[in-house]
Formats: sequence, structure tokens, C-alpha cells
Amino acid sequence: MKRDLKKLARGTLTPSPRNRRKFKDKKRPRFLLCGISLALLLLFLAGCAEMPVYREEVFYPKIKQPAVTVKLLETDEDVVISPQESFAIRCFHQRGDRSVYYASASIQIRASENGIILSQWTQGQIETNLNKVSFFPQNDDSYLFLNGKPYRGALEVIMGWKNPVSLLTLNVVWVEDYLKGVVPAEIGKLGEEEIEALKAQAIAARTYSLSRLGQYKESGYDLEASVIDQVYDGVDGEDSTINEAIERTAGEVITYQGKLINAYYHANSGGRTEYIENVWGRQDAPYLISVEDNEFCSWAKNYSWEEIWGKEDLERNISTHLDTLGLLPQEGFGELINLVVKERSSSGRIQILEVAADSGTYRIYKDKIRWALRRGSDPDLILPSTLFDLEIERGFDDSIISVTARGYGNGHGVGMCQTGAIGMAREGYSYKDILTHYYSGVNIIKSY
Repeated sequence: MKRDLKKLARGTLTPSPRNRRKFKDKKRPRFLLCGISLALLLLFLAGCAEMPVYREEVFYPKIKQPAVTVKLLETDEDVVISPQESFAIRCFHQRGDRSVYYASASIQIRASENGIILSQWTQGQIETNLNKVSFFPQNDDSYLFLNGKPYRGALEVIMGWKNPVSLLTLNVVWVEDYLKGVVPAEIGKLGEEEIEALKAQAIAARTYSLSRLGQYKESGYDLEASVIDQVYDGVDGEDSTINEAIERTAGEVITYQGKLINAYYHANSGGRTEYIENVWGRQDAPYLISVEDNEFCSWAKNYSWEEIWGKEDLERNISTHLDTLGLLPQEGFGELINLVVKERSSSGRIQILEVAADSGTYRIYKDKIRWALRRGSDPDLILPSTLFDLEIERGFDDSIISVTARGYGNGHGVGMCQTGAIGMAREGYSYKDILTHYYSGVNIIKSY
């Protein structure tokens, strides 16, 4: 890793005019100017405001609004940030002042007990004891690269939260550009025939993003770049048809009684979506109800599934889940005796699963069942859905040998079914038809 970083970090760095005296005092070698004037620097920094440590609410003149801040990476290893052309670099010192540089080559960033260290292969250390470093591309169409992976917008590096010597890298990006890396990662790359489904996905993802602004404010970002929020793949994931769908619906969002909705979506409903209260217990979203979906999503490979566990596999998975919840007794889980479905919702999803073991009887509720059982084929993955039937194979002594689950759907089942949306698009439905089918009583408006 370090060898690769050194290869990336070769080039020349240019300090801003106000920093040159400091470099002379330190007997730094002469730097080659990148041709960006002080007047442009002042324009570039216009509108910036002081805020608390680790988080500065900055107006980014090169980034359109509304913008989102996305967590890309948290690591205790060095990171390298590179420009497609050139970039401005703003260093935020622990003592409160700032310094600004320009570069056309890569910058290496390292965490230390005393803060962030900024360096370049040809110049060595540039700055130390930093709270944050911000990187701004030369123009709107330029990319920045994080360890070789391209992103639109600006990049920020702050000290991480997992341990005192780690780095947290964030992407500050216009929401429309952010969606270009989200929609293909979430629904896949589709053709013109399915563009109405792509439009629906773009609007759902846009609504989700804007409704989540500030949700991790104390940590300094809005969204995770994973299934925790929405999978975000940056420029690498972009597709021309998807970009067209995003551009043709720019600014459109879903509202209910004048407010942005919680625009949840999932891969496959298994034939019917679910009321939100039957999945997570929330009852504040009357637009997230159960709707019939079988004719639109049954074509997909993830419509049905089967998982098989040996008894020991289930014992391990369930005991691990109970331990995570603090419910595992000191003597352990013991032998699995039985699994009984005690309650289902109107869509058929399991609401209560009763688990009997030597150590006692446990009840697992709603979507947590997916985490408790996990997959027999890969215990690192949760169960596809809670819409399934169980078949238990027992030995001559009535002890469990194996358990088979045969089910339908993939995901929590709340909101828009992505494969159902694709099916509707193929049948000639518009993106508004799709969204109002899955989100009951909503309006689709242009917010900007």
C-alpha cells in the first residue's frame, strides 16, 4: 500500500502567495507556480465561515447547491488525493489559522497523534498538526481521485472517530452529481426501455438524500456511501442513460402533506410490499403501506429463494445475534430444539419467530429475524426477507438435523420495489405512475 501511495504522490506543489514567506523561513526548495492568481484565490474562498473543530460549514463556490457530504472512507492507513487537472488545497491548523496551496500532482495524507500530516513525494512534509484538509477541483467538470478512485465535487479529510490515529475522507458534492454514482449502484444499469424506472429511482434517491441532510451532523457528514444509506460508487459507476434520467428529473422530489417523505426502497417485494410498522415498528408514515406487486416483480431472479442450515449453523447464528443484543445467558445458547412462526403480517411476512433452546425460549421480531438467522449459504449475509416458510428435518430422536427456508423477495419490503419499478416501466407506466403506486397519497414536485 505504501509503495503504491509513493508512486501516486509525485509532483510539484505551489504555496499560495501568503505562504511563501513561511516556506522560505523553513528553507523549503522553490516551488513552481500552477498559474492560479491571487485574485482567483480570493474569489475561490469567498463566503467561507468559521465553525467548530472537525466541521466547517463552507460555501463551496465550485459546487452547486443543494450539496451533500458523504462519508467515503475511514482508515488508519495513508490516503492519496490526486487531481484530474489541478486543485486548491486548504489546510486547517489546530492553532486556528489556515494555509492554501495549489497542486497539479498527488498529495499524501497521514494521521498522527498530533493531527493530520500533509506531504508530497518530491517535497516531503508540507504541513503538520492539521485538523482538516479540503481539496477543490480546478473546475466543475474536473474529478478528484481518492486512492485512484474518481469523485465529483470536493474532498475533505479529517481525523477519524474509530480511533485517535485514523483518517475520515468525505465527499462534498452537488446532490445531482451524487445521484449519478448512486442510481446505477442501487438499481443497476438499464436501457432506454426502462428509463421510467430509472427516473423513479433517481427521484426516490434524491428525496432520501435531501431528507437525511444533517443526520450525522456530529460526525461531520450527511450520508454513508453504503447500504446503511445508499450505495455510492462515484464516477466509476456512472452510465449515460442513468445520467439522462437524473438530468430529466432534476430537482424533483416526493412529498406527503408538504414534507419530504422517507423514500425507502428495496430490491424485490416478493409479490407485496409491507407496512412500515410491520418492519421497524414506526407508524409515522401513512404513505408506506402494503401494495400488491406480484405482476410487476415476479420476473426477477431474486423473486424467490431457498436457504438451508445445519443445526450447528443456526445455533451459531442465533446465539451470536442474542449475544449482540445482550440476551444470551451466561451458560450459552445450548442445543436448538424448535423454531415456530407465531405471527405473520397481512403480506405474509413473519412478525414473531419463537426459538426454543436448552437455555430457554426466545422471541425474535420483524426484520431482526433476517439478522438472527442469516444465510445458510453465507453467514456473513443476512436473510433475503422475512417472507418465508420453514421446514424442519428431524432425526429418529426428534432432534433437529437441518432447517430449510423457502421464501420470496429481497430486502425489507418497505416502499418502492426496484424490480417492480422495472416491470412497470416495461409495461409502459410513467415514473409518476411508479412512484404513486409504491408511495400512497404522495405528490411529486420540483423543489429547485
